[in-house]
Amino acid sequence: MTATAAAVTSQDVLEAGAVVRCPRYVEGKNTGLRKAVGLGLFREGDPTGGYRVYFYTLGAAGFADHTVSLAFRREIDPLGTVEDMSERTLVRIWRGLSDFPGSATARYRVQRMGVRLRNARLGR
Repeated sequence: MTATAAAVTSQDVLEAGAVVRCPRYVEGKNTGLRKAVGLGLFREGDPTGGYRVYFYTLGAAGFADHTVSLAFRREIDPLGTVEDMSERTLVRIWRGLSDFPGSATARYRVQRMGVRLRNARLGR
């Protein structure tokens, strides 16, 4: 099973913590494709309603800064999961999601993998 296949379940629903590439819209204009972390479904139980995604390369999560957005499945290209990322990137994502509501599942996965990588680096 590849990393991309692990990010998508059998019903083709992205799970929280999936790393994706999708378009970012600011005031209705497409600013291009960017990497993001999936935070989960926009409406619980309805994958057709879209997904909340966090563009982690742009700073702390928030709707006002346009770092969290809505993306539809047809726009999303799965790249892998947060378990494929470096410790430094995971720390940045974890800090960026710190105060954002509804990001608990993705933040937990990021924290869990970051701790594993840190322990491996320190030889614990």
